[in-house]
Amino acid sequence: MKRFLLSTALLAAAVFVLGGFLSRQYETRVYDLKTRLTSRPAPPDVVLAKIDQGSLDFYSREFGIGWPWPRSLYARAVDYLAFAGARAVILDMVFSEASYPDEDEWLARSLRASGRVFLPLFFLKGEGDDSGVERFALEAPPVPPRLERRDGRVQQQLGPLRDAARGGGNAQDDPERDGVYRRLRLFVGHRGRVFPSLALAAALHADPGLDLKRVPFAADGGLNLRFYRGGSFRDYAISELIQSQVRRQAGEEPVLPPAELRGKIVVIGATATALLDNRATPVNPVSSGFELHATAVANLLHGDFVRVLDPRLQWLLVLLLIALLNLFLSRLRTLPRQLLAALAAVLAALAGNVLLFRAGIDLDFIPLLAALASVTGYDAFQRYQQVRREKKFIEKAFKGYMSDSLLAEIMKNPRGLHLGGEKKRVTVFFSDLAGFTTLSEKLPAEEVVRVLNTYLERMTSIIIAEGGFVNKFEGDAIMAFWGAPLADGRQAARAMRAALRCQEDLLALNDEFAAAGLPRLGMRVGINSGEVIVGNIGSRQRFEYTVIGDAVNLASRLEGINKQYGTRIICGALAGEMAAAEIALRRLDRVRVKGKQVPEEIFEVAAVREGAGMPPRGLEEFDRGLRLYFSGDFSSAAGVFAALPDDPAARVFARRCAFLLADPPKDWDGVWTFTEK
Repeated sequence: MKRFLLSTALLAAAVFVLGGFLSRQYETRVYDLKTRLTSRPAPPDVVLAKIDQGSLDFYSREFGIGWPWPRSLYARAVDYLAFAGARAVILDMVFSEASYPDEDEWLARSLRASGRVFLPLFFLKGEGDDSGVERFALEAPPVPPRLERRDGRVQQQLGPLRDAARGGGNAQDDPERDGVYRRLRLFVGHRGRVFPSLALAAALHADPGLDLKRVPFAADGGLNLRFYRGGSFRDYAISELIQSQVRRQAGEEPVLPPAELRGKIVVIGATATALLDNRATPVNPVSSGFELHATAVANLLHGDFVRVLDPRLQWLLVLLLIALLNLFLSRLRTLPRQLLAALAAVLAALAGNVLLFRAGIDLDFIPLLAALASVTGYDAFQRYQQVRREKKFIEKAFKGYMSDSLLAEIMKNPRGLHLGGEKKRVTVFFSDLAGFTTLSEKLPAEEVVRVLNTYLERMTSIIIAEGGFVNKFEGDAIMAFWGAPLADGRQAARAMRAALRCQEDLLALNDEFAAAGLPRLGMRVGINSGEVIVGNIGSRQRFEYTVIGDAVNLASRLEGINKQYGTRIICGALAGEMAAAEIALRRLDRVRVKGKQVPEEIFEVAAVREGAGMPPRGLEEFDRGLRLYFSGDFSSAAGVFAALPDDPAARVFARRCAFLLADPPKDWDGVWTFTEK
């Protein structure tokens, strides 16, 4: 129980740090995805009247009227909406400067006669005039605890137009850090008064009974918008409204039947690209600003709200999830069941998160995902440790193994049993099996030992036949070396021949495994030559003849990075140089492996040459791409690698070139650094 509580506490602390960081980076993307997945059609009582490119072209072509339009055009649109019986009109345009007096008076007259038009105000932070806006302030409003105060100037409408409008509200709002609008502020403080947003002012007029206490605005007065499906607002071109009024006055049939607009809230705004009113939203990267007001009005009138859970409650749910999943996974016996349970938990959390959002409740998903990943990773690590302990047990069964060459050397010189060693150039061979952990989980222990013994027997027989010394086993891993205790001028070539033969023999062994209903195995090999310390290392009670040094560590790293390239055998530069006359090699990369600062040129061991001096076949095109890549010509290199789709290493370099093109390095030296073993 104590171990469970400790692990849960540590996991919770890790998730709090990691989940909080990742949430700040990626939660908005998840939020946008949930918005798109759950968006529904906009309600029919809120419609858009667009100042679109078609309307601009129509009046320019037919009447020679350019932009900006005379205000009498807006007046005709307002008049027709009043005639049609629109419930409220938001005219999202700023008329801050006087034009022709008769034009200004015409629009003011239409606004006054309509009695239902709302105009935008912009509460700014600089010094300036704010006269005439007092009447737009709310009476007995709610005051959010972190209400933003803008006590500077107010960019507002021309006085006669401002006074003729039914109301107005703040239209000045900022996007989030990524430039996307997801919320609008409903309130703004200005010189001791609270003013509504433009959308809220219109909504309060359209529904005088609107209860602001039921609106889930945030502490700063902001409201997360519940966006509707892109393009689902009913919309009209403003030219249709204007021409409908012209035709009505001429006694002709209007372009738009009045019944289509009766009882509607109409939001007029610009969509023409040249008018620069584009706003990015989760459902449309090129939406227009007036659509935000339309969305807010529809949300307020229909109660379409996104309620954000208190962060403290969210983290309490995360802690509960960690505890329950940690307890549940620890009781599962096998790795496949554990992975299946983790996958089910992730899918359930994702589905639940989306369903909650659809119901109007926003719960951050990234901390939940971080919790699931952390608990699953912790459990997998614990199981991995258990498998490693089992490998140690299997390793002990082979500790007594000693090659004939070493036995003969010891018999010649019994004093070689004393502790100590000498420096020698050797070639080190490391191999590991892909899929052994899964095999251990699926089969009974005795079957695992039988399969492993068969594999190790076949591989060690090849290594010994090629003159190598099998130094040790670490579960399914084999460490061998050439060049000690007896010197060998062909040590690197023999190590590579052994690796190639092992791969060939594994194919036949896999056929036997498959016929017995066992999974196929894959083998990775790392080979490296260099100066090491070789000798009997340990105590008088327990020692082993082995090699230590950087060359040994690098061979181990080379075995591991086969996974990065999709290769089977990788060797270091010195080993490649020593074996070049006998082995066909492919230059693969220049790398800096974990734990080493000096870069190393590495090669893929391809095949045994058919004759001395014969050049490798089929490697020229890859090498050409590699030269371009090393020179920094990533674009050309990407084209060469892309033309080799069947080559896993070429695909790796194609992706790497794309990454480097997107984020060019400052000082390119052609070396790729690995941060993992």
